[in-house]
Amino acid sequence: MSKLPIAPFDPARYIGTVCQVGPVTVRVNLPYAASPISDHHAGYQMLAGQVGEFILIEGEEHAIIGRIIEVKLPDQDRLLVEPTADINGQANPIGLIQLLTSLNLSTGLVVNGIPAHPRIAQQIFSAHPLLIKHAVEQGFGRTQNIKLGFLPNSLNMVVSLSPEALVGRHCAVLGATGGGKSWTVARLIEEIARLGGKAIVFDATGEFGGLGEGVRHVYLGGNPVDQHDSREFVGYPYQYLSEADLFVLFNPTAASQAPKLREALKSLKLVALNDAVATDGYLIKTNRDKPPIESELKKYAHAIESEGADFDINNLPGQIEYECVKSFGAKWGGCDEQVLGYCSTLIAKINVTLKSPYMDCIFSAKNTQPLPEVISSFLHSKDSILRISMEDLPFEHNTREIVTNAIGRYLLKEARSGKFEENPAVVILDEAHQFLDKSLGDEYNKISLESFGLIAKEGRKYGLTTVLATQRPRDIPEDVLSQMGMFIVHRLINEKDRQIVERACGNMDASAAAFLPTLGQGEAILVGIGSPMPLPIQIIPPYAAPKSDGPQYKTYWGR
Repeated sequence: MSKLPIAPFDPARYIGTVCQVGPVTVRVNLPYAASPISDHHAGYQMLAGQVGEFILIEGEEHAIIGRIIEVKLPDQDRLLVEPTADINGQANPIGLIQLLTSLNLSTGLVVNGIPAHPRIAQQIFSAHPLLIKHAVEQGFGRTQNIKLGFLPNSLNMVVSLSPEALVGRHCAVLGATGGGKSWTVARLIEEIARLGGKAIVFDATGEFGGLGEGVRHVYLGGNPVDQHDSREFVGYPYQYLSEADLFVLFNPTAASQAPKLREALKSLKLVALNDAVATDGYLIKTNRDKPPIESELKKYAHAIESEGADFDINNLPGQIEYECVKSFGAKWGGCDEQVLGYCSTLIAKINVTLKSPYMDCIFSAKNTQPLPEVISSFLHSKDSILRISMEDLPFEHNTREIVTNAIGRYLLKEARSGKFEENPAVVILDEAHQFLDKSLGDEYNKISLESFGLIAKEGRKYGLTTVLATQRPRDIPEDVLSQMGMFIVHRLINEKDRQIVERACGNMDASAAAFLPTLGQGEAILVGIGSPMPLPIQIIPPYAAPKSDGPQYKTYWGR
């Protein structure tokens, strides 16, 4: 007895017959495709020969699932469908079907590939939505699934996948502006919350601020508007930034400023570790012997070089001045006015940066809770979602990219230490193209934004996976996209973007990618390791729609 949910070869769903067979496609007669309207059977729409329709080809042991990718009339029949035709005749449409996968008729299991190709004269049936749902969801169980979308033309047929299938091997949500990408991200967040999972959302524009139950909202950057502003502001203290991060922020010149900045940072870290060498918080080298200080630097070398070493950055401009001293063998001399002149622009730049109100979340974060502590408490709380709003984090000095990359680096370090093994979490990075495949700084002071790429490459084995959402797939490194186990692809118009997706998705070929430019808002193609075939779906609207609308010209112009 077949374990399929419904009989696959219902005579009422017959739509045609095989007339030509190839390795990956078959041509079929579609006698009903010339009808200007579709039909219905047992409550479900039956397109009976429309491009994009899923079909079943009858077989002895297997039912082959395919999709119609082309419908045409033979040249001699073209004029028969014209209302001005002066002859009576029957049009004979021909369809081209892409072969996708197979269903074993006795076990009901999906069989990858095509075990036996169709034969001439085998019949074609419009696939019942239950069979398509069965094929996609097979093996994922029926509980604790993420309810993602509806099957097209069957808006009561929900497609749901297990978290392991959807985000367990990383997921990419791709699509041009207005295609529904933000809807999909919001839907994923709400479903993770419903299932009691854990997700950390990097909200680059603040559009997910309406998310409700189970979501903790924190704001990185910006300050309260007034005393009634109840938002939870957090900081990312400079101690969590690497030396390379600070060099890109302050951008010293290579020849004269960079060495003095590096020495100043080492001196201040030594002061924090051993205040016996300090005078009013500074390591003053003027007219001092070198060996005692060099001995202390060597003694604390490991702590000084380690990431997260503490120091008072407010003393950095003054410490740079104390580094500008003459050197005489084993002794430092007085101030070197020439070197100090070279460093004056760096000192001024650091002073301005430290006093900027836009940089308070980094350099004046004493009155806010550090984000790493917030993340740690979140992982042990009842909240499912931690949303980090970065809408007020400045772009100046590449601050937004540097800080986000540093947070990703922190998360990966925590993952490597085992923090997520029994508490797996998903990192959702919106506008991912801003934070991947970029180098910041000049040829002397450079960092690569690679932390989220590393999470995609190695985070899974530590219980940390990622969802990358972007409207520019071509700006995501292909080696990162290749790590994605699932793709939710909305409308893509740019040809380079579609080619990138084709190369990254093992199951998406040119025939499936050809549908991408014509997808409507909220429509997407689901393809990946957990899906036996590219599947078009209509994303279920989230309860809290993201604020991603453009300017309302019609409403406000002409007032």
